[in-house]
Amino acid sequence: MYKVRKFMPPLPDYEPGSYDLLRPLIRFISIPRANATITFEFESIISPLLNAAAVRAGRSFNVNDDHMVLPVHELQVPHIEDKFPDAIVFPEEYYLRALAHHSLRLVVNHITWHLGT
Repeated sequence: MYKVRKFMPPLPDYEPGSYDLLRPLIRFISIPRANATITFEFESIISPLLNAAAVRAGRSFNVNDDHMVLPVHELQVPHIEDKFPDAIVFPEEYYLRALAHHSLRLVVNHITWHLGT
């Protein structure tokens, strides 16, 4: 079993079957640009994700120019809040649903599928 299947604090323990690991939610955070090394055209690549999440939420992301938005697995949010004080977690209405790969660590994004669910 891979370590992702054991929930480590500060993540609460989940009852078996209570979280859909095959269809996890992608949540969004904002971090200071100074805390990240951006390569290639990362922001243009994730732009469709941000647009789809904003459509779903019914409002755009409010981000300072000195911050950037990152997609994260929903189960990472408690750890991010605990270990990265500069990170801003967007409200729960900013999300997309993904399909997990066999390993459950990788997810597939298909924006038109997300908009329909």
